[in-house]
Amino acid sequence: MSESSTDCRFHSPEVKLEDVREGKSSNTCCGRGRETASSRGYNAERLAHAVFSQLDFYYSISIDPWHDDIVEVHDELVYWIEVKSCVDRYQTAAGEEGRYGQFRVWKHHHDRIIESNANSSDSKRCIYFFVVYTIEDGIEKEIGKLVAPAQMVDGVINTWISEDHVSMGEKMNRQISWRLLLKKLGVSRERFENEHIIDLLDE
Repeated sequence: MSESSTDCRFHSPEVKLEDVREGKSSNTCCGRGRETASSRGYNAERLAHAVFSQLDFYYSISIDPWHDDIVEVHDELVYWIEVKSCVDRYQTAAGEEGRYGQFRVWKHHHDRIIESNANSSDSKRCIYFFVVYTIEDGIEKEIGKLVAPAQMVDGVINTWISEDHVSMGEKMNRQISWRLLLKKLGVSRERFENEHIIDLLDE
């Protein structure tokens, strides 16, 4: 492994979402739909931990609802990670490809992330981890993943809508397609699909 900051930051950038489903206590759901998306979301949290952590098994640590994982990269750096995942394309009722998948960001969680970054030292940073997958024969297959500082994500989320959510209640949120997010972050689809992970943390 090289000594560049990027290489030192990630322990296992080559690990993919489909690898996590084979781990102990991971979700092995098949097909599409809200329930499978939720289960794959939990696997995405385990994926984030596996990418950063030196431990070779899949799990995540969370002590507050506004983040999904905490990982100590080394003695002087801890990441508090909010994980977002989505399918590449939604399916229509007829089983055809519909609109591009979307990430959902909750404003009250996002505000807490931004506030925590403002009040913390450089050794503790709150970041976003995005992963996109497709479905092949009912099984998820990672398309790409990306990490970005919370402040950069804040810069591309400029509108919020109120929604009465089944588990959140009436809350403000922003849904953004993964293609639009990449465009706003200046990342090409080709790069997203061909690198193990896109690292925007120092940009």
